This record gives sequence, C-alpha cells and structure tokens, in this order.
Amino acid sequence: MKISSLIGILFFSLMMALPAEAEAQVRRASRTTVVKVNRPAKRKVRRTKRRIHRRTLRSLPAGTRAVAFRSVSYYPVRGQYFIARKGVYVRTFPPRGFRVRTLAVAPLRIVVRGRPYWYAQGVFYTKNNEEYEVTETPVGAVVPELPEDAEEIVLDGVTSYELNNAVYKEVDDGFEITELLEEE
Repeated sequence: MKISSLIGILFFSLMMALPAEAEAQVRRASRTTVVKVNRPAKRKVRRTKRRIHRRTLRSLPAGTRAVAFRSVSYYPVRGQYFIARKGVYVRTFPPRGFRVRTLAVAPLRIVVRGRPYWYAQGVFYTKNNEEYEVTETPVGAVVPELPEDAEEIVLDGVTSYELNNAVYKEVDDGFEITELLEEE
C-alpha cells in the first residue's frame, strides 16, 4: 500500500474514535471574523406612475429618407429619429458616431467646459467638418427645456427627469444634466 493511503485510513479511524462532544467543542472554538466593507450604495431610481412611452408612427411622412448607420436604418422626422419595429416606427436616439449633414430643427449651441456642443431633441452633437456627429452627453450642460419624451423619475428622493440615459434636474435657467445612467 502506498503511504498516502495509510495516512488517509489512519486519519479517518482517528476521526471516528473522537467523541461527538469533542468534535462540537472544536467547531465552537474556531471563530469567524466578519469584516464590513463600505461600498457605495446603488442609486435608487423610481419611475413615477405617469410614464410617457416613446412615440410610435404607423407610417412615415412622404419623402422621408432613411439614414443608414451600422446596418440600422434611422428615419428622421421633425428632428426625432425612428426605426422600424414590428410594422410601426419607434422613436429612438441615434448612437454615438451617427452623422448627418443637416438637422431638421435648429440646434441650440451649448458650451460645456470650453467645448461647443449642438443640442436638438435630447441629442448632443459636435461639428465634424460640415457634419453633425452624435457625441456623449456632457454632464453639466444646461438646456432651457426638455422634449416631451423626458420621463419624470425620483432619484434618491429627488424629482428628476431622464432622457436618452441622462438625468436632468431643474435649475433656475432650465435643466442641468447631473449624471449619466448606464445603458440597459
């Protein structure tokens, strides 16, 4: 027989020979130390009962041309974008990097930390040559009003608004973007 087999048999028989009380005492003697770790609490977002659903269109206005980006066709209608889903057109926000030559509505020029942005219908753009390119929403930007798609939420007990994964809080001269939510 091998040495390891003999040691295993010896250990097993020794454990069987110990009384149950001794085993219980051994278990009580070992203590577990619990260490509390302070982690940042998850942000609680509560949506109010009045939920505004994204708009849908049964058909597009005549002459609407698709703008293709990453194999998806986006249909611009009055400054908003729609994609085809199950026989209807659903309001969506174009992803970062999406470019158009002109915007259907006049954009608002906003400067945040010295960098100019153009804002229209909940989307922030930067100018790249003669095109408008969708960019990440800049935290700290203040817009005079929100589109009707903005959803009222309660974030840590404070009433705010969510639009295009950005949280807006009402301030004296409009609505300020205070943080960005992670995409679901």
